Amino acid sequence: MLRGSILVSLTAAAAALQLPAHGSRTASPRMQFGDFKNPFANPRDGATTISLTFSFQCADRGPSSILGQLEELASTADTSTADGFSALCSDTALLLLRRQGQWLSCCGSSEHNKDEDVALATFDRLAIREAAKFEDRTPASTIDSALAAAGVSTPAKVSPPTMAVVCVLACLAGDSEGRVRKSFSGDGLAARDALEELNAAGKADQEVLALELFWVPGEAEEELDADEIILDWPELMPC
Repeated sequence: MLRGSILVSLTAAAAALQLPAHGSRTASPRMQFGDFKNPFANPRDGATTISLTFSFQCADRGPSSILGQLEELASTADTSTADGFSALCSDTALLLLRRQGQWLSCCGSSEHNKDEDVALATFDRLAIREAAKFEDRTPASTIDSALAAAGVSTPAKVSPPTMAVVCVLACLAGDSEGRVRKSFSGDGLAARDALEELNAAGKADQEVLALELFWVPGEAEEELDADEIILDWPELMPC
């Protein structure tokens, strides 16, 4: 069984950039405004790359579920402006903070570098590594798509309960290592501190240099179980 799918949050940005697909996986756009640099940041401050991953148990896929709300964030995000881009970072952090009571497990890391370009290169490396864990098709969805293209209707399916994994990657201007642990697994307080840092950066002036959001499953009929999560995210620990 394929291990879920990647849902690119900034689909409009991807189309605008005309990013190519790699294999059968949806291309994941680099969530960055080109050569954007924060003009107010002290060059000595550099930038910090933050990675956060959470798992959830989803009884349904409705609009009030974590999967439904992530879909809403993705479809309404305005990434054509720096303010809209930053708002996505803040809104994502707030959504996950409000769901703290539903976290099954969590892990995260932060890495500061005095050179913004090096920090962004670290961000890209982490984004590629995480994207490799998310596939965008299952055999069932491929079959349904083929039938639909042939004009053959299929019965409506009830989305089964599933586990879900959400990963947020960000590169923030300045040094956040004092406020975000360098590495943690299963520490809910450390995860909360990291989300609060993302929220604060999103509300500040042009502090979010890069952002990428992944979640799985993406298709209504897909299911994710604990064994698959352990296989791809062994660093996730109960929190």
